[in-house]
Amino acid sequence: MSDAATRSTRDRFLHGELPFEDALKEVTGTDLDRSHLWHILEGLASERRATAPVLSAHDAQILDDAGFVADPVAAAAARVDRDIRMQNLVHESFSIPDAAERLGLTPARIRQLLGERKLWAFASGRHRLLPPAQFTSTGQVPHLDRIVPLLEVDMHPLSVQALLTTPQQSLIVEGEPVSIVAWLTGCAGTDDDINQAADVITAAQWESA
Repeated sequence: MSDAATRSTRDRFLHGELPFEDALKEVTGTDLDRSHLWHILEGLASERRATAPVLSAHDAQILDDAGFVADPVAAAAARVDRDIRMQNLVHESFSIPDAAERLGLTPARIRQLLGERKLWAFASGRHRLLPPAQFTSTGQVPHLDRIVPLLEVDMHPLSVQALLTTPQQSLIVEGEPVSIVAWLTGCAGTDDDINQAADVITAAQWESA
């Protein structure tokens, strides 16, 4: 979006001419209805209630002097950004019947593959959803069934999504870093190929431990 368009959206929003959800769509391209926005507000309220006890004036001054300044606007923006990305992931992901249709399998077989950790899903309410990163237009990303078991079961869905789809400096194709998904799609599937992708996951999980 151009600077001019952004300013126009800003002006209309600040003057009350543009509802929040419409401004959100214009700025980010994300279309969330009010039920999703309410979910985000509930999350913000929950985090506010869970914050640490208020510091004494003395301790607060020490932190201020050291440059540690709390920014509630930045914290709220980060929370909203995370929730929007999570809502997008939910919207884009496959249900078990949808995944079965994409792979030409039965829903029972999809559940079996999930149990064997050859596919990856996350819980959303009472359902399990399979993110689209693990699928091609005709089936599953090649060799991904050898990588999924390496993912920690309690990783946040957004962390897994980023790990699989973000270009990695150790995975190079034609001089450019590529994601694990792109690497697996283009590789020959040798043990060395798979081990290179596996090393990325192992390193990432060590860093987050």
